[in-house]
Amino acid sequence: MRKPWRTALLVGSIGLSLHLLLPQIPGIERSLKLIAQTSHALVGVAFLAEIASELCYAELLGRSVGAFSRSRRPGKPGMWFLLRLTVTGYGAAHVLPGGGAAAATLTYDALRHKGFDSGRIALALAAVSALVYGALGTLFSVSLVYLLLEGDLDPAETAASVFFLALTLCLVLGAHLAYGRPTLAQNTAKAAARLVGRLPVDEDRRRRVEAWFVRLVSRLGAELREARRQLILKSAETPKLAALALGYWALDALCLIVMFAAMNVAADTLVLLVSYGVATTLAAIPLTPGGIGVFEATMLATLAILGVGPEAAIPVLGYRLFNFWLPIPLAAIFYPTLRPRGAGWRR
Repeated sequence: MRKPWRTALLVGSIGLSLHLLLPQIPGIERSLKLIAQTSHALVGVAFLAEIASELCYAELLGRSVGAFSRSRRPGKPGMWFLLRLTVTGYGAAHVLPGGGAAAATLTYDALRHKGFDSGRIALALAAVSALVYGALGTLFSVSLVYLLLEGDLDPAETAASVFFLALTLCLVLGAHLAYGRPTLAQNTAKAAARLVGRLPVDEDRRRRVEAWFVRLVSRLGAELREARRQLILKSAETPKLAALALGYWALDALCLIVMFAAMNVAADTLVLLVSYGVATTLAAIPLTPGGIGVFEATMLATLAILGVGPEAAIPVLGYRLFNFWLPIPLAAIFYPTLRPRGAGWRR
């Protein structure tokens, strides 16, 4: 009985907090007016844009599995299965510990029980991650450059933007070294591990940190080299896969842009794209489930820097309704449909 009581207490606490806090928020009447005057047709367009984003990811996953796997069943899985799998993984990443790792595990298990080879599934998931997060990293870098050139940043904000841009470039350089110069990358990882290992006093912990760094770099390099070989073998598919990865983020950003238009909140499209790139990248760091709180705070702060008023909070929350909250109940509905009824899945 503890779980239902805890759930009821949580819901009641949230409701009481909203009841007490909402009337104290400045501009609440303006916010309610924005909601009342929302264009339902444009909200529908925003919802369709989010569905199209998920379809891009599902198609990317399907093409990757079809290209990389040695399946006992020819061809790729059906689109309806892939869409359910994508939404379920997305919802799982928002509530389960581990975020993206939990979603990857769920995706791996579902594809494995569809009859696909385990090693090739892992390779396909690595290729999908490389393409998707490569596209996001590019958007993030361009957004930071725009902020540095056009944003009215104070010294602290400028330092943070420069830091994240330098960190992104270091990550790209590290991946390149892991791919092309594995020995140098491992030596660099050992040096970094020694630097980090100076913090704890325990010598055994320092050795574990060093071994973890080396394993991470070695595995990253091996996966990148194997993915490149496979992409070369399927060179005709590579532009399509890259376009789908870019479309995944572009349509998700379109959902945000349309929500601003639906609520008639003035914001330049380029400003929204820059804010989206910064907020989405920082939210991808597994600090909170699905980046909740991190995305909203970063998005609103970046919009404020670029001159958008506080009324931006309402369309941002409307976008998160489709982007974050909706996949959670859909995941609960779709998850049982991904499970074969045979004994193999039960084992």
